[in-house]
Amino acid sequence: MARNTTKEELIAHKNNALKTLDTYLKDLINSSDRKSNGKADKLSYWIQDWITFLNFESNFSPSSLRRYKRGEIIKVHLGYNVGSEEGGLHYCVVLDKNNSIHSPVITVIPLTSLKQDSDIKKLHKGDVYLGDELFRRLSAKLLSMIESQQKRISSLEELINNQNSITAKYEIMIQLKETQKEGELLDRISREVQRMKTGSIALSNQITTISKIRIYDPKTNHDILSGIKLTSEELDLIDTELLNQFVGKQS
Repeated sequence: MARNTTKEELIAHKNNALKTLDTYLKDLINSSDRKSNGKADKLSYWIQDWITFLNFESNFSPSSLRRYKRGEIIKVHLGYNVGSEEGGLHYCVVLDKNNSIHSPVITVIPLTSLKQDSDIKKLHKGDVYLGDELFRRLSAKLLSMIESQQKRISSLEELINNQNSITAKYEIMIQLKETQKEGELLDRISREVQRMKTGSIALSNQITTISKIRIYDPKTNHDILSGIKLTSEELDLIDTELLNQFVGKQS
């Protein structure tokens, strides 16, 4: 049976860990290599996000989120990557067949974009090319949402111009600012989605089970990615690759 660690030992362990981290980050920051500088930045952000997740653990209820179905696209925070792992905020495809709304975890496969000059016949083992249909679906939904947002902004601006009451005008201006912020978010995501134009790849060899705390979007049925999913044909391509990689030949 393991002995209990004393408070003094815990403090010493904490101090050693912080010292090691500080030394590592300083080395990255002081490096002349910009890649190392970027690594320091990403790691620092991840530590902050990770602490936020840990603080949220005790109050987190999976049932506060929408139910996720197989083939749906979700955006998750995969954390700080080691080696060739995918990390950071990433689009993923849900793999679970019947994921309960009460389940605290979900199994996903990360997606990435095909590089501009890549040959789809020479992809890495485990890479499943899905074409550009996902880009088209997401782009169409974003365009519709942006158009709706612009109409709302125009409508609110008109209300402000025609409003005599200072109090009412102020309240409408608050709504306008919130709507404009939402519009800025849609524009940013739209630029992000443009990277998918060359086509999407499912990284089947990086299949992983994550906490639902890591889900960034969609959390409700009204969020941007809600309703965006792969077709049964696209899922069949992934299933075939998973069988080839992880299931042994039947005797």
